[in-house]
Amino acid sequence: MKICISELTYNSFQELLDESLSLDDILLVNREGKLSRGEGHPEVVFVSYEIMFKILRDPAYKENFTQLIEGCKFIQSSWAGIESEAAQALIKISDLFSHGGGVHAVTIGTYVFAQILRKIKDIDAHIELQKNKEWKQMTSVGELTDMVLGVVGYGGIGQEVARLGKAFRMEVLATKRTPVSSDYLDRLYKPSDLNEMLSQCDFVINCLPVTEETLKTFSLEQFKAMKPSSMFINVGRGETVSEDDLCKALTSGEIECAAIDVTDPEPLDKSSPLWELENCFITPHDSAWGPRATDRAVELFLLNLERYRRGEKLHNSV
Repeated sequence: MKICISELTYNSFQELLDESLSLDDILLVNREGKLSRGEGHPEVVFVSYEIMFKILRDPAYKENFTQLIEGCKFIQSSWAGIESEAAQALIKISDLFSHGGGVHAVTIGTYVFAQILRKIKDIDAHIELQKNKEWKQMTSVGELTDMVLGVVGYGGIGQEVARLGKAFRMEVLATKRTPVSSDYLDRLYKPSDLNEMLSQCDFVINCLPVTEETLKTFSLEQFKAMKPSSMFINVGRGETVSEDDLCKALTSGEIECAAIDVTDPEPLDKSSPLWELENCFITPHDSAWGPRATDRAVELFLLNLERYRRGEKLHNSV
């Protein structure tokens, strides 16, 4: 069984990969999307972060790489998203395709609570006090105990956010299409009952992927359903939120503030009014990055490779 991986991935995880793979089976891909070691046609392909970025940004690499892996049996992607043109092309190339859902749950969960704590402890105001050399105690800062956390989209990321919410003694609500039992949830809602859930939440975390059903899930109706003191955090996909309606909600006081790591389009257009809003914190879709993100992606690949060898159902299969 020939297995195709990038030179960078192999060099970074050589010891781990050599324990799991036969050297004769490893095909290495260089920065041009061509084989640099090994012969034959790959049956299995690990599409790491650098490969996906090259496919998206380098037409010559994309052509070379897709020709190289055409007709492969199984592709494991490091990325959770499958809506991009690159991901869709890879799905069509292979018989089996698995995405990297859950790989980034820890890092994105950390981002979410960095934003939540930034609000609840009024970090921004403290920074301004320090800039002005003012020693002024702020009695308005609070705690998260018994505050209500709403998770929209209870997949891997949503579950990690809920777990952290419980660690902070919050009440945790979530929406999910299919029933699920969880020690981290106080109540689960159907997507059709989203507005009912939103009305109770102090913090709303959007973890939705992009599908035909989730496009513009958050419009003015949803923001009006939320508390005026609430915070909206988007770590799902930009297409699931109406940018115009988010701007209206932030400027009219329908919600207090927002933190968005994803936008539509990306990069966010410089003409977008979101840039000018003091109550909107924008990050450039980097909440997923962390020192162990690539480690988890490789671990998922090796786990799914064993399942593929045994003919078992793959994790995150599309």
